[in-house]
Amino acid sequence: MQRYDDACRHDQDVDGVDLYRWANSVALAVFEDLGHVEVAMRSAMARELADRYGLEWYDDRSLLDEDGTELVEEAKGRIRLSKLPDDPSLRHGKLVASLMFGFWVKLLGRGQFAERNGIRERRIYDTTIWKAAVRRAFPGVGDVERQRVENVARRVQVLRNRIAHHEHIIWGIPLVGERHHSDEPVRLDLETAHASVIEIARYLDDGLASWLTENSRAGELLDACPIYAGELLLRED
Repeated sequence: MQRYDDACRHDQDVDGVDLYRWANSVALAVFEDLGHVEVAMRSAMARELADRYGLEWYDDRSLLDEDGTELVEEAKGRIRLSKLPDDPSLRHGKLVASLMFGFWVKLLGRGQFAERNGIRERRIYDTTIWKAAVRRAFPGVGDVERQRVENVARRVQVLRNRIAHHEHIIWGIPLVGERHHSDEPVRLDLETAHASVIEIARYLDDGLASWLTENSRAGELLDACPIYAGELLLRED
C-alpha cells in the first residue's frame, strides 16, 4: 500500500485505502469494456475463419504456426473437447470460447514456424489468416494495414492482462519490449489505453464502439479521482 499512501501525501482527506478502492473500481469498469470487445473480436474472427476454412480450421496444421497449435491443444484439454458430442458446430463454439485473448492477438501477427511432414515451414498469417479471412472481421479498418490492428490489439492485451493479474493500471500500462532511451519502460496513460479498447471495437463494429462510449463507466470514474490526477499517469500531459 506504500505507493498509494505516498500518492495521497498532499491530501489529508484521502488515504491510501481510499485511492486503492477507487483504482480497483476503475479497473473493474475498464475490464467490463474489455470483456465486451474480447467476445466480439473472437466471435468475428472465428466466424470468418470458419467461413473460409471450415468449422475445424483450428486443426489445420497448414494454417497455424507452432504457438497457435499449442494454444489450441491446451484449450482442447481444458474443455475435454474429445468428450463432447461429435457436432462440429458445438465443438467450434466451445473451443472459441475457451481460447485465450492472446491466441486471437497472435492470429493478427505475422505468423511463425511450424513443422509438417518433417519440414519446417513459415506460416505467413498476412496471407492465410488476414487477407484470406480475418480482414472481413474488422470492416471498420478501412485502409488500415494488419500491423496497425495488431499493434492496437497488443495494447489491449497488455491492459487486459494487468487487470486480470490484479496489477495496478493507474500509474500507466508498460508496453512489452518498448523502452525509453533511459531504459525506462514506455507506459501508456490509462485514458489512452482505454481508448485502444474503443478503437478495436470501432474496427469490429461502429455500433459497438458507440454503445461502449455511451455506456462505459470508465470515463466517469476517471474524472472522480479522489486526489490530484497529476500524482498519477491517468492522462498524457
